[in-house]
Amino acid sequence: METLGTRVGVTARPGATPADDAAAQRPEGRIVVGLDGSFGSALALRWAAREAAELGVVLDVVAAWTDADPEQPTLNLPGAPLSVARERPAHALATLVRAPIPPERIVATPLPGPAGAVLVARARNARLLVLGTSGIECPTIPGPTGVYCLRHSATPVVFVPTPDT
Repeated sequence: METLGTRVGVTARPGATPADDAAAQRPEGRIVVGLDGSFGSALALRWAAREAAELGVVLDVVAAWTDADPEQPTLNLPGAPLSVARERPAHALATLVRAPIPPERIVATPLPGPAGAVLVARARNARLLVLGTSGIECPTIPGPTGVYCLRHSATPVVFVPTPDT
């Protein structure tokens, strides 16, 4: 990923009919998955990738980012949130390329803004919005971003729970 909003494409698997841009705009042509670097989002990514491959649709991987709050006592490195948001999809794509049956087409985009709002907007006209669960206190309960998406998304939301440990 070289610039904000860059799409990273992956070549089609052998024998697959490549998804075209018109297909990506149809509701049935795209599955959006949120990626935040957590174990739950990694599980959601794998589930969404399998689903996209099976349905022959585009997998749209989104990493939302916001600038650090200057009022919060944190180490504020210029560009750090964007850098992390760029690395997450790149790492995820490297993992998906090794999948037995990868989706026909994958796009990965770091987008600025609050995660819930970014995901709901990106999932407009998508087939599904896929998220992981928080897994911290209960592996099946969505976190704040998931709750926001449930309340505001017109697109069906799928939560992939973390396994009980």
